[in-house]
Amino acid sequence: MRIPITAFLLLILIRMSNSQCHKNLDELFWIVDNWINSSGGVVSHEYWVKVSDTLFEGGSETFKDNNTVVTEKLKIIVNNGNIFYVADVEHNPEPIYFKLTDSGKNIAVFENPDHDFPQKITYEINGGDLHAYIEGPGKDGKGQKVDFYFTRRR
Repeated sequence: MRIPITAFLLLILIRMSNSQCHKNLDELFWIVDNWINSSGGVVSHEYWVKVSDTLFEGGSETFKDNNTVVTEKLKIIVNNGNIFYVADVEHNPEPIYFKLTDSGKNIAVFENPDHDFPQKITYEINGGDLHAYIEGPGKDGKGQKVDFYFTRRR
């Protein structure tokens, strides 16, 4: 009787150690800063502020010809041991949650396969610059990717 119980407990421990359980956002601190992207007459500002160990608040504004085109309220939160990127955009009736599915020293990937577009949001830091891109099916159903290249705003 001891062997099955021991094996059962061992499986539980292995499963718990393999799960992506996060208690804080330390591994994503590299995103906290003020960022700017400027290309083709369009300027985007994105910022992230550490509010606590379990909450980063941010925002994004995109301007064209000195007019605001898009405004987003953003958060990265820890909720029930998982990390979520939360985007609150005017055209969505409520904030959209994207779960952290992969992360490393310089990358964070958030996904929500139930959202129309994007379904995947990736942030990468490379040489001090921030590369963000969104992916998912376009209106034609084919895969689409939109890149944003940011530098630190001084």
